[in-house]
Amino acid sequence: MAHLVDSLAWSGDVPWHGLGRRLPENVTGEDMVRVAGLDWQVIPKPLFAGLDETTGYGVSVPGFKALVREDRPHVTLSVVSESYGIIQNADALTLLDAAVGEGSAAYHVAGALDEGRQVFLLAEVNTPGRTWTIAGEQHKPYLLVTTGHEGTRSLVCMFTAVRVVCNNTLSAALGDGKSPRITIRHTRNAQERVKQATQVIAAAREYFKGFSETALSLVRKHLSGEQAEAITERLFPAVKVEGKPTVTPGLVKARGNLLALFNGQYHNADRNIAGTAWGFYNAVTAYTDHNMRRRGGSEGRMRALTMSTATDDVKANALRYLVAA
Repeated sequence: MAHLVDSLAWSGDVPWHGLGRRLPENVTGEDMVRVAGLDWQVIPKPLFAGLDETTGYGVSVPGFKALVREDRPHVTLSVVSESYGIIQNADALTLLDAAVGEGSAAYHVAGALDEGRQVFLLAEVNTPGRTWTIAGEQHKPYLLVTTGHEGTRSLVCMFTAVRVVCNNTLSAALGDGKSPRITIRHTRNAQERVKQATQVIAAAREYFKGFSETALSLVRKHLSGEQAEAITERLFPAVKVEGKPTVTPGLVKARGNLLALFNGQYHNADRNIAGTAWGFYNAVTAYTDHNMRRRGGSEGRMRALTMSTATDDVKANALRYLVAA
């Protein structure tokens, strides 16, 4: 298993180069957590710094604690304040059990990254028709639930569409205020969790409806080469070097790669959206998902897609510029 990917299980289509263990379809959250190797507890431990010269014992650090894995007590996940509330993997990642049970969603992938400091679960949303079609291609709606034990990550649910033909993730804040991310309040109350899952699914369906309407409007909008270049420059603006706006070699390369993806759509599987604003947005997602350099190679790319907001910012800006073009 690659260093970054600590554990992984999946059901349905093979994700991320076939890493992890395969499960049958329509599994429960409990099964997904267990087979994905996430059925361990996070344990708080007192924190010590050095030795007291008089007593020979460790000097306690008041107000802080260390978080460790119960199955790997030598692995310190993070150091947090004494008031930090631990959300266990099973509690976080079975959030959608009620929705899965009634057929509104289906678990697809779950895993842990960086020795368990970050955990995630991907579920497919059962929208009316389950998929939607844009310019003759299918798109699937997913919910990505993420949390972590490094002391900074909330329990977050992200709405992301996947363009089936190329596996690009399509998500961005929409002009009507709909966000692809919501922070979820943690609760152990069973009735409250059912209500919460219902609300998440309702929010997802509303988001995907708005996203598909935006996509269809962009399909109908022609984008000239000059417009594509102007938007590319806004996405990768000049930086200040010694007080002067400078287009660095890295920016030149990024701009060139993005425009090459857009212009190349006339000659590949994207020809049905070539020259459109939707085609440009897909070029942006292809660049951020597959072409941007990532530390850690393909595993680093997976971490960026599941945990980072940096690519979301690029996609959101691109969508905003395209809608206004």
